[in-house]
Amino acid sequence: MTTNFFENITALNVPGNWKISIQTTDNMLFTVSALFAANNCGDNASKVIPPMLLKGTAEELNEGFFDTITLPVQQTAGLYTSMEAYLKEVERARIASKEEQDRKTKEKAAQTAKKPGDAEMPDPKQAKEEKKKAYDEAMKNITELSAKMKYADALAILPSIEDYPEKKNELEKKEAELKRLHSQYENALFNLNAE
Repeated sequence: MTTNFFENITALNVPGNWKISIQTTDNMLFTVSALFAANNCGDNASKVIPPMLLKGTAEELNEGFFDTITLPVQQTAGLYTSMEAYLKEVERARIASKEEQDRKTKEKAAQTAKKPGDAEMPDPKQAKEEKKKAYDEAMKNITELSAKMKYADALAILPSIEDYPEKKNELEKKEAELKRLHSQYENALFNLNAE
């Protein structure tokens, strides 16, 4: 018996992992569950993508299986690519932001440096107030972006725990919430496109 099943998989041109489950009933109706997942996607949102379910007779599935799954699989592969690119950009933005903050701090220190003996101790109260103001401004902007469903932008400007260790719990909760909302938003878009 020869089949062209694997040739059809190859023709989709989407590298990844396939999980296919087939269930038959007494009257020889089939239920096929097909889940496509990209290789090495680091975004937890990928775990909530549901499998495609197809039901029918052997003849119906032979004729329509690949026609039915082609577009959803290509959209899913594109989503995985977008998620990976997004994660890389967020990490790049975080590093760039940290480098920029360090550079500004060094420049400010160099400008305010005085001759030996003239050194003035920085006002810790003022520095603490400026840090709090920057944090409050960032959280306000995050709230506004979240209201506009711009979750990726909100995640990109979320203050780091390294800079605000005293706000660790709040920042972790906010990050988890934004990732969850972003995932739900992406899934809603995917489902709309699938329909």
